[in-house]
Amino acid sequence: MDYTARDALEAGFSEVVLVVREDVQDELLEHIASYWPRELTVTPVIQGPIAGTAQAVASAEDAIDGSFGVANADDLYGSTALQRLASDVQELGPDSHVIVGYRLRDTVLTDAPVTRGICVVADGCLVELQEETVQRQPGGGFTGRSIRASANEPAHELSGEEVVSMNLWGFSEGIFDDLDRALRRFEPSAVAHTAEKPPELLLPDVAAGTVNAGLARMRVVETSGRCIGITHPDDLPLVRVIVADLEQPRLS
Repeated sequence: MDYTARDALEAGFSEVVLVVREDVQDELLEHIASYWPRELTVTPVIQGPIAGTAQAVASAEDAIDGSFGVANADDLYGSTALQRLASDVQELGPDSHVIVGYRLRDTVLTDAPVTRGICVVADGCLVELQEETVQRQPGGGFTGRSIRASANEPAHELSGEEVVSMNLWGFSEGIFDDLDRALRRFEPSAVAHTAEKPPELLLPDVAAGTVNAGLARMRVVETSGRCIGITHPDDLPLVRVIVADLEQPRLS
């Protein structure tokens, strides 16, 4: 989150709306006061009652005026991707959105399985987001299986060149109407979930739904950089090494 804030400021963003749980707000704001660039305005908002990234973005509506970007706090997107997002957000018209996509191979750190949204693209625009469980193979290739597939359905091969979403979006204000409709229709009992985690409404599902319904146009722009996140606890030592290597040229 600290790196993304710095990269966002350098890319031209002037404000961050931080969607937080109330019980961690004070701790995060104390951290931000110590480590974030002072030129960056930070507005905290408390997430609404429905779990998931759709409600998180909807909760920020009153703090936003105009087009805006969305990023996960727990992924490192890189300065190139933030610069591309900042440029494209400025050009968004009504009901026009953008998603920054990465090559699949640039988002997978280890051979452990991860979930990725594979972008189906036509004429530069998103047609569908296929949520798959992806795993890197020893030979360097990848396999994938739809998260909705049955246990008996075999995995299929992936090249690693597929464009995937890592939840780095640019939206015009029209997305708030789409989020409001989706949240009002949300039925928790219809969502598969574990006992440890409440039912969630996810931003990619809402965004893909608006595209499928013809309510919005979603351009897909690609970045050549890496997206780095911690999916499994064992990823942490490797992520520390990767981040240190990425930061070294900037510190030299």
